[in-house]
Amino acid sequence: MKKIYLLLLLVSISGFGQKQKRPIQGFYFSPELSAGFNLSNMIKSNRDRENDPNYLNNNNYPNDFSYGISAVAGFNFIPNLSLGGGLKYTYTVDNFHILYGIIQPKILFNVDDGEPVFIDLTYGFQLNRSVVDNSDLYGIKVGKLVSHIKRLSQQGGFYLEGQQLGNTGVTFVGVFYGLTVFSNKNYNEYGKD
Repeated sequence: MKKIYLLLLLVSISGFGQKQKRPIQGFYFSPELSAGFNLSNMIKSNRDRENDPNYLNNNNYPNDFSYGISAVAGFNFIPNLSLGGGLKYTYTVDNFHILYGIIQPKILFNVDDGEPVFIDLTYGFQLNRSVVDNSDLYGIKVGKLVSHIKRLSQQGGFYLEGQQLGNTGVTFVGVFYGLTVFSNKNYNEYGKD
């Protein structure tokens, strides 16, 4: 009889002690569009740009706007952290066509809410030959994942991106929009069975 009481006690303790497992996306793929403006040019006045000797010697200085498209694939291995990599193409006005290979860790917040907020940290290195060679990209994105259907969420937010284009460093700020397709059908609110 004591063994039965002990068994019931262990079952009840283990049953009450369990929490619902936090969801993970599993494998994911995120295509994305972005558009931004050159914060460096915004800060400098026209007078400063005309009198800056670096500006006069560097006629390849990027202009005001940048547009981009990227595709990142990765794996969400714990609920709040994922790691991805992919490609990003950027076009900056004045004929800068640059293809980057990117590495992108993602930190997720409010995962239990069903619509997490995220921060992406991005590092990119130039893959093609363009007006400049040996270009690097560093960036941070803040956005939100909004559930759309099973295995699909929309994402949107703001980004701050620094690019080292030859001898010139520029900073872009802008907006992005994309989709995230993931392998775990139970990740968002539409996937709950």
